[in-house]
Amino acid sequence: MTSELHHRSHEQLMQYWNTLRGGHDFPQESDVDPDAIAEIWPSCFLISIDDVTRKVGYRYSYLGDQLIEAYGDDVTNPDVALTSISTSSIPIVQKLDEVLKTKKPVFDESDFINLKGLHVKYRTCMLPLGFDDGQISHIMGCMRWRLY
Repeated sequence: MTSELHHRSHEQLMQYWNTLRGGHDFPQESDVDPDAIAEIWPSCFLISIDDVTRKVGYRYSYLGDQLIEAYGDDVTNPDVALTSISTSSIPIVQKLDEVLKTKKPVFDESDFINLKGLHVKYRTCMLPLGFDDGQISHIMGCMRWRLY
């Protein structure tokens, strides 16, 4: 975890995550209150980890409007965007796998070409959510990005 990957929104999400988890390894998804992080919620995402994930891969259960825009999709229909935006990029999958393996926050900096063919550079933090038994149910994250 290098300091150049940190951004104010990542720090805000980490602080919130740490507050929610208290003395536990990580908080539960049901503990997350979008209103408590309303300032950064449009830049956040939630990925469900369940039997479907194990069969077909990671999928977003929430994707903030600013992230839908980064991916180059239409924010007027977020339900369509959720299904059309993929988490199948190899670097992203490797980082999500790392969160599941280490059960710790993971920071990443990379780039991709969005659905409109534009170059997007991003920084993201990914945080595990789950249960006291150590099972992860979701990965919550925040992504800051720019078009180039």
